[in-house]
Amino acid sequence: MKPLLEVSHLSTDFHTSAGKVRVVENVSFTLAAGQTLGIVGESGSGKSVTSLSVMRLLPKKRAVVQGSIKLHGTELSTLKDKELRKVRGNKIAMIFQEPMTALNPVFKIGNQLQEAIIQHTGKRGKQARELAIQLLKDVGISAAQQMMLSYPHQLSGGMRQRVMIAMAMSCDPEVLIADEPTTALDVTIQAQILDLMKELQRKRGTAIVLITHDLGVVAEMCDKVAVMYAGQIVEEADVKTLFQSPKHPYTKGLLQSHPQLSDDQQRLFSIAGQVPTPAHYGDGCRFASRCSSRMDICDKIPPAVTSFGDSQHSRCHLYGGEAHVSAHTGS
Repeated sequence: MKPLLEVSHLSTDFHTSAGKVRVVENVSFTLAAGQTLGIVGESGSGKSVTSLSVMRLLPKKRAVVQGSIKLHGTELSTLKDKELRKVRGNKIAMIFQEPMTALNPVFKIGNQLQEAIIQHTGKRGKQARELAIQLLKDVGISAAQQMMLSYPHQLSGGMRQRVMIAMAMSCDPEVLIADEPTTALDVTIQAQILDLMKELQRKRGTAIVLITHDLGVVAEMCDKVAVMYAGQIVEEADVKTLFQSPKHPYTKGLLQSHPQLSDDQQRLFSIAGQVPTPAHYGDGCRFASRCSSRMDICDKIPPAVTSFGDSQHSRCHLYGGEAHVSAHTGS
C-alpha cells in the first residue's frame, strides 16, 4: 500500500534556560489512505510534540525540527509559511487535545467554523454557512443552527469535541491527526466520538494518526501502533501483533496495566517510576531504570532496533545480536 504520509528521522529540540534539549528523537512512520496509526505512551513520552512537529505548529524561536515530513511525496518541512497554510487544514488537519483551549472563547461556533471554510475552500457567505451547518449535522449535532450561535463555554465537553472534529473535517483533509480526542469525556460520549471518527473515515477514506494512552481505544480504532517512550518509538507493530506478542518490556507493562474483566487480581499492575525528563535521558536505554529485565548493557549503550518480520520492530537489548538487528529505521 503506497504511503500517503511519510515521516522519517523526525527529531525536535527545544531551547531552554539550560541549553538545547532533544524532546523527540529519530521518529519515523508511514501511513496509507484509510489507515489508522495509534501512537501510545504515558504523558511526557513525546506524543503531542511529535504531532505538533508534523503539523509545524511549534514556535520557531523555541523549537528546532529536523527530519523529513512528506505528504504525497511533497516535502512539508521545507515549505514556506504561505505554502504550508494551503496544506495545513486543507490536506492535513488536527483535532487538539483540549477543545476548550483550542476554540476561541470570544467568538461564536459558527464564526470559527466558517473561518476555516472560507480560508481553505473559497466558499463565502450563504455557501459557507450552509456547509458549516451541514458539518455540524454530520458530527451528530441535531440543533446545528442553534449551535452556530453558541459560544464554546455554553457547550459540553462532548459537543466541543464534535465541533473540533467538524472544523478539522471541513476541508476534507487526507490526513487527520487526533491528539487525545476523547480525554476527559465520559465513556458513553467517548464511544460516540470514536464511532463518529470511524464513520467519517469510512465515508472519506481519511488517514488518521490517533494519539492516546488508552489501549482500549487503540484496539478498537487502529490498524498499526507505535509505542513511544521518552521521545523515541520503542516498538512498532500491527495492532493484532502488538496485543498478542508484545516484545518491548515497556509495551508489556502498558498491556499489563490495562484492566481486564476476566482478571481476579486485587490490585492493578503499574510500572514503577516515571518517564524521565529530556534533560535526564542518559546514555543507555531510556527505560532501563524502570525495567524488570534490566541488564548492565542497558545503562551504557542505547539499544538498536530489532525486527521480527516486516511488521514488528522493537528497540531493546533483550533481542540484540547481528542475527536479529535489521536495517529498519522506522523506530
